[in-house]
Amino acid sequence: MPRIISTHRLAELDSLAGALPFARSKADRLQKELDAQRDRVQGLQHKLDQTRNQYLDQTGATAHTHEERLAAAKRSLQLNEHLLNEAQERANRIERKADQRVRELKGEIERLKAQLAANPVSTPEGVVARYRNVVGADIDLTLYAKEQHSTSVTLLLVSLCSGCGYREEEERTVFDSAESRTSFMENQYEGGKLKRWAQEHAETCRAVALTDLATA
Repeated sequence: MPRIISTHRLAELDSLAGALPFARSKADRLQKELDAQRDRVQGLQHKLDQTRNQYLDQTGATAHTHEERLAAAKRSLQLNEHLLNEAQERANRIERKADQRVRELKGEIERLKAQLAANPVSTPEGVVARYRNVVGADIDLTLYAKEQHSTSVTLLLVSLCSGCGYREEEERTVFDSAESRTSFMENQYEGGKLKRWAQEHAETCRAVALTDLATA
């Protein structure tokens, strides 16, 4: 015998049947949202994997580059030390040669002084000033009366090194008097100039007296 459904139950079933399409629509929408969230999660996971791999690659490359830089710095330091040692050795050799050369020059100066002392140079007439170079040769300033007139005289002042033959001279015609001669000798552009030049030459010349000058 068929079961009899009450009117209240029938109305409830009709209500549930009417709500079913909406429930299905909502379920479908939620499923789509869930799928979208899953896709997003997968995309983020993929990006995370890519970022992590890039970081690992960069870290490895940085470590490799750092090792190369350390090795290059070590090679550069070794090269610098080698160059410094070579430079120091060269400086020591140059210093030893310079010391040897200084000793040789000092010995030469002493020998030349002894030679000059054994053969002294006579003082020529008219010498008004004399300077001596580093080995004992003389640089003489000699005053000559080149031309004599009734009231004037032509004076010639000569600076001559008896060692190397270095020569300078000044000439002027003046009134024949002691004051004029003194003025010529003391003038900074004439006699005074030759005195300065003779003294400067004496400080640097290392030539011994020449035979022909010494006996002239």
